[in-house]
Amino acid sequence: MRNILLLIAIVCSVLTVNAQNTEVNYRAIYDAAEEDYRIGRFEEAEQALLTHQKKFSPQLHQSVYRLLALCKISTDDEEGAEDYVRQLLRENPYYSPTLDDHPRFIDMVERIKSGLSATITTASSQAENLSEVPVPTTLITEEMIHNCGGRNLQEVLAALVPGMSIVDCNTDPNIAMRGIYSNSQEKILIMLNGHRLNSFCTNIASPDFSMSLEKIKQIEVLRGPASSLYGGVALTAVINIITKQGADVDGIKMRAGGGDHNTFYGDILWGKRYFDLDVLIWGSIYKSKGQRYHVDYDDGDENILVNRIPGDITVGGFGDKPSYDMGINMKWRNLQFLYNTRFSQAMSPFTMTYMYMPYSYDKYSTYNGIKPSYATQTHHVDLGYGQQLGKLFLKGSVTYDNNDLTHYQVITDGESPLLGILLKLPTEIALELADKEGLSRYINGQEQTLGIHLKSDLSYVNNKNHKGSLSFGIDFSHFSLEDCRYVIGHSFTDRLHENNKISEIGKGTENSYDSFIQLKHQWRSFIFNAGLRYDHKKRYDGSDINEFSPRLALIFVQPKWNVKLSYSKAFIDAPYLYRKTNDYLSAITNVQRPHLSPESFHSYQLTFSGTQWIKGLDIEVNGFYNRARDLIYMQIIDHQNTGNTDTYGIELTANYNCKRFTANLTATWQKLSKSNIFNYEVSRSFNIPSMLSHLTLGWQATRKLKLHTHLSYASKQTAYDIDLLNAMSQVFISEASPEEREAMIEVFQPYLKRTTGTAIRLVDVSPRFLVDLGARYQIVGPLEVNVNIHNLFNKSYSQSGMATGLIPQRGRWISADVSYKF
Repeated sequence: MRNILLLIAIVCSVLTVNAQNTEVNYRAIYDAAEEDYRIGRFEEAEQALLTHQKKFSPQLHQSVYRLLALCKISTDDEEGAEDYVRQLLRENPYYSPTLDDHPRFIDMVERIKSGLSATITTASSQAENLSEVPVPTTLITEEMIHNCGGRNLQEVLAALVPGMSIVDCNTDPNIAMRGIYSNSQEKILIMLNGHRLNSFCTNIASPDFSMSLEKIKQIEVLRGPASSLYGGVALTAVINIITKQGADVDGIKMRAGGGDHNTFYGDILWGKRYFDLDVLIWGSIYKSKGQRYHVDYDDGDENILVNRIPGDITVGGFGDKPSYDMGINMKWRNLQFLYNTRFSQAMSPFTMTYMYMPYSYDKYSTYNGIKPSYATQTHHVDLGYGQQLGKLFLKGSVTYDNNDLTHYQVITDGESPLLGILLKLPTEIALELADKEGLSRYINGQEQTLGIHLKSDLSYVNNKNHKGSLSFGIDFSHFSLEDCRYVIGHSFTDRLHENNKISEIGKGTENSYDSFIQLKHQWRSFIFNAGLRYDHKKRYDGSDINEFSPRLALIFVQPKWNVKLSYSKAFIDAPYLYRKTNDYLSAITNVQRPHLSPESFHSYQLTFSGTQWIKGLDIEVNGFYNRARDLIYMQIIDHQNTGNTDTYGIELTANYNCKRFTANLTATWQKLSKSNIFNYEVSRSFNIPSMLSHLTLGWQATRKLKLHTHLSYASKQTAYDIDLLNAMSQVFISEASPEEREAMIEVFQPYLKRTTGTAIRLVDVSPRFLVDLGARYQIVGPLEVNVNIHNLFNKSYSQSGMATGLIPQRGRWISADVSYKF
């Protein structure tokens, strides 16, 4: 017996030593793979681990999955990395990454543990899942864009973002956020991969056809003020367009199509990844003559400078030159490069501002190849480099923006004896134009802006109970308007001699210096997010702007729900163009125009989100109270800080996804608490419905056929119409000197007899319900055909905006296209 026991002991000892040797051998293999990863041999490290994956001891499984995920992250294989992280969490559901791990790996583990796969970078300037963002956020995916059938960014945002609604200001495509808007889209910051697209001269970034949809991977929308991170322009919201990567395309994709009203469009995408280099190149064009409408006027409707003459207008027209969007996005290791050039030429349906009459588009001459329209040609360049240094991530970038801006507006086809008074023209010019027809105004300027941006993120704690990061950065930008033209046209094709005084007044430079700091700290289920930004701007006239923009948020996160309480404040400086316009009017009229101050916006928000309470269903309910101060409105032709508005409301978002069906619902109810504009108490929001809802549905009917529809409802709203003669008489007579006042009254008296007696007339706009339908069919392999019908029932309705009247909107519009992937 003793001998048997001795033999068993010897055999066990041999097996133990052999097992230990085997474990040592496989540990050595793992250590070698980790060394390969450390020196950048990611594919070799992955191959070594996969070759011996089944033979590693259970103690090494977590480390193996971790290292495989890190290799996939380093080669930008996000899907592969997520797969290995899920396997890691199956081994240990309570696994927590260390502070030394790659930040992307840390974020990936945390979001998969919480059951959320969607992440954004816009809200806190770092990757985080939707439950952690400090403000209400909408994430729009590529599938949602297709299902809503939006033709441009404006329609996509209106369909999928609660609080956003389309307004028509007789200029380029425009959108309002919670009832705040301007003549053009200048209250919302729009970015492309984090690069600002808004003009530094006008603050405008129009969500039109020069922002193609085919290149988009997702759109991140922050609903609320965001100056604490992004400074001026981020007044009511931030929209960050995230492009696809080259690996997402992996080849060439082409699309071409057309539709009603001589509409043609096309896109091309080319994308590839070569080891550490990822490249995406895109191009798109869009051209449409627009839909023609005939407009009639009542016989007694003579409340403008000239009689309103019936005629044809064009709705949805985009110039003689096609809109285009071209660019390249390139990543090589830690280096990133972006170049984007865009052009858009939006045709105004009516003549300028409150005159809004039909006009003869083809009769007017061209300026630099441009017919009457709002035209913008832009170039954007962004070169950035980021580096991880232990717990600290540093990123620097240099940006350059060049915009060629044109506002070519028809004033009237007929004579307008009082035009000189309206435009504040010198007496000799006013007399020359008094009996002329075919009057127009052409404004053009070229702006350039150079920017330098430095940013850092420090992860200062990361353990079981605490996770904290500190972000800080500084920015500098130099803006210059080096060329400016202002031309008055008459007789359709003739023009007055250019006013050099105006050109010289328009030129100028401005410098901005900004810094920000943001703290994000998570303690178990609580997250505290606070940020502060300081903006200093040296205006062209030597005056200084100093603005502080704070943000505070407290978030309570649970696996299937979260609650957020937040406050944020934003500002936007008065556009350079507005300030220069007021300077010009002061110079030629000897009447001092108001000094324009920055606009400000405060928002208090309480948000509840539920995730997967019912399989596939996510919901969000957000209540808000907003205070807008010093909003800028146009009074005839100059601009004033004359608006103060308080609003409150509720926003609902519900997203449902299953294998063959998706549904996206947004609903907004908002009410004006109090408002004061031009010293008048206002009881309603103009051109904004109190109730607005959208439902987008997608159904995979068969393996090759997918159907989608978009339903929208807007409640009754109120538009306003300006009796221009009445308003002009009040303004100009009040500005006249005592000796000029009697003469001014004598000039206006014949026209005042034709007015309504009040400067503002309110117009009720009926509720509307619209239906869009579409289908996509895969003919064979990568060949697809897509059909969309907008406004299926050809509903006739009108919309208005700032400084204009009601404008008919597009009726039924059918389009179809074919795409092919090589």
